[in-house]
Amino acid sequence: MVGYIILVIPLTLLTILKQRKKFSKNGNSKSNSEFNNALSKLDNIIVLSTVSENNRVTSSVITFKQSRTEDNIFYIMTDSKTNRVRNIIQNKAAAITTWFDRKTGIRISSNNIKPEIIEGNEMLTEMAIHPEIKELSEDLKNNVIIKLTIHSALIESFQSSPLVVTFS
Repeated sequence: MVGYIILVIPLTLLTILKQRKKFSKNGNSKSNSEFNNALSKLDNIIVLSTVSENNRVTSSVITFKQSRTEDNIFYIMTDSKTNRVRNIIQNKAAAITTWFDRKTGIRISSNNIKPEIIEGNEMLTEMAIHPEIKELSEDLKNNVIIKLTIHSALIESFQSSPLVVTFS
């Protein structure tokens, strides 16, 4: 257990730090400018929560990439054997929250998400259409793509009232 803590936790932190990037304004929808404005202040790190078949919640800190063509779609590259993949296959449910911006307290959360597991040849097709996924990892061995389609999100901050953004 001590060896696990000494080896795995520092590697996880280094991976997250390496992947941390501020968002640029790459959205294409003026109607969801509040959503993109909030994302532009945040790192590309979320807490992804899923539910197992025996109703146990599993949460993990993971990096993601926003689709360049659809503001409400996030991509995650992960090992196919993880609990999050198994849980999404079994229950087709997920929730997310971001970290918060230290200055404004802005953060985004949602439990109104359609998660999909993309694997095999479909991964290659999705990556050809959305090359931004390759920024997460180009190593396809044992990996799958989790595609999160956000139907609505809650934007909160220290400075303003909560705002619900709905995507059509």
